[in-house]
Amino acid sequence: MKVKDVGERALISTIHRLQAIVPMGYLGIGDDAAYLPPSPAGWLISQDMLVEGVHFRFDWMTPEQLGEKAVAVNISDIAAMGGIPKAILTSIAVPGDFDVEVIEALYRGMAKALDRYGAVLVGGDTVSSPDKFTLDVSVVGHPGAKGPVLLSGAKPGDRLFVTGRLGASYAGYMLLCHNVSWPSTSIQHRSVLQAHLAPVARVEAGQQLGALAHAMTDISDGLVNELKAMTRFGGIGARIEAERVPIDQATKMVAKEYGQDALDFALYGGEDYELLAAVPPSRAREAELLCLRCGVPITEIGVVTDTLGIHVMRDGEELAVDERKGFHHFALDQD
Repeated sequence: MKVKDVGERALISTIHRLQAIVPMGYLGIGDDAAYLPPSPAGWLISQDMLVEGVHFRFDWMTPEQLGEKAVAVNISDIAAMGGIPKAILTSIAVPGDFDVEVIEALYRGMAKALDRYGAVLVGGDTVSSPDKFTLDVSVVGHPGAKGPVLLSGAKPGDRLFVTGRLGASYAGYMLLCHNVSWPSTSIQHRSVLQAHLAPVARVEAGQQLGALAHAMTDISDGLVNELKAMTRFGGIGARIEAERVPIDQATKMVAKEYGQDALDFALYGGEDYELLAAVPPSRAREAELLCLRCGVPITEIGVVTDTLGIHVMRDGEELAVDERKGFHHFALDQD
């Protein structure tokens, strides 16, 4: 059945039916506006838009995968500030000849992800589109006990930590660009495709690190770009040891397949949605232990310096940082 055949109200009813019941005190889908109860700690709010053909392709991922990823990448912004996600709102622009089953699968994926992160869908909007499908997601959350952890605030001497592995998402993107589709027959391919198609928001690790960190962000646009953003104020810079950057064997294998350096995937690739945190040296060991307890790998990769610029060291020599590189949400018109 097509969207144009069921109409807006029936489509909204379908979306509503696929979602969990909102908690007591919340008002969700069905009225003129959603309501979230007051919070003494305040609210964190973030928003992200995904456009078909620019940020995703339906020949690369299923609608359910898109729904899961759309939730995860937005909740990652809350995790990056040490926060706790509570609710999302979604707006979709849909061509009339779109299959209703595609929308249902999309929102099933969202419901699955929301259940994982303990958040709920409370509202949004549905409109028609002449051709492309567009999905807009807003997420609302509480700050952690320390309050919001900002992108700014890093100090010279702070240790730089990242969670998980870097570059895997871009390795998955490379495979998709070369017509290797999910789930593939290779365990290594499947690993990096999973990283790109189904990223995980580091919510628990964000809360643990947020209690210690001077500054924190998630790695959506590549490690170098995030470091530049973290150090753009206060006359500071960063020094990274390339050998310490966590790159797994699957990512290295894919990079080798295409004659590229896996380190470039990690430095510039983006969409890893791991956390980058600047932690005072006196609490570095504590940061490692806290992440270990919540089952998230964490690696110290460098230090905040009192000199400007991002300096990447490999075998005692400084590598040139290419300011032109950086893959923003893997737009299709980028190399």
